[in-house]
Amino acid sequence: MDACDLGAITLTRRATPTRTLSVSLPEAVAWFAGEQHSDRPHCVSPVLLTTATVLGGRLPHPKRQRLKRFVPSLVGTADDGHDEQRSLIAMDWLVRVYTPAWLRLVPALDLARVSLAERSPVLTVADAADAIEGPLAAVHSAAWTAYTATPWDRRDLPRSEVAATLSRILSTHAADAAVAATLDIAASFLPVCGRMRLATEQALLIAACTRHDVGASPSVDSRVTALLTPTAAALEDAVIELFGRLIEATPPTDHGWLSADPVESVRHIDHEKP
Repeated sequence: MDACDLGAITLTRRATPTRTLSVSLPEAVAWFAGEQHSDRPHCVSPVLLTTATVLGGRLPHPKRQRLKRFVPSLVGTADDGHDEQRSLIAMDWLVRVYTPAWLRLVPALDLARVSLAERSPVLTVADAADAIEGPLAAVHSAAWTAYTATPWDRRDLPRSEVAATLSRILSTHAADAAVAATLDIAASFLPVCGRMRLATEQALLIAACTRHDVGASPSVDSRVTALLTPTAAALEDAVIELFGRLIEATPPTDHGWLSADPVESVRHIDHEKP
């Protein structure tokens, strides 16, 4: 089993103890590059390795197999000098794609969503912090309105349980690979990223407790999952595309991220529903 046949291997969620036809994404890269079996190949940049590990571990099996096409281009990215640019691209994606995709679930936040999705590229951490100020204020205002107008603590949907479920699901979603990709700017960006995450969870809490089109299952987990699934699936596709851009260290075109906007993907799904 000397050469790595990408068509024959299956990408696994976790690292494997020995080299077989079932290996994790980093292990496949090590194999393709001719290195010893390892989930820490020397030929891959730290930013891309961290991102690949999270992405491979969280995507569902069929989508994980789509990552095989990136194996050759991951080889030789170590010390290529592009890691800061990669982290900035991931930051821009989190601001202009990830956060607006979730804000879409609250109609009252549509203006805040558009202000992020259609803004100019976010090139610095200061830009990111500035970009989210207005949308964060809008989320807080919408949360207060919903809190005072809706029986959030009704017996069938306890708010604290919904909040915990939302946080758990978001923390295990594949799109979190974009957060891992900000490794090179983490010291300055993570506080901003944390504020975006809290605002996202708050917006989703509003949606979960005020929308009546997400089924009537008695299980909080089932109802929250029904709410999140369409957007979560679209973001999985979007973060795979992002990973390709991170490898190439190329920001989106002049049209921004809108050509692959997961919000539009979800709308397309909505329109197909009977």
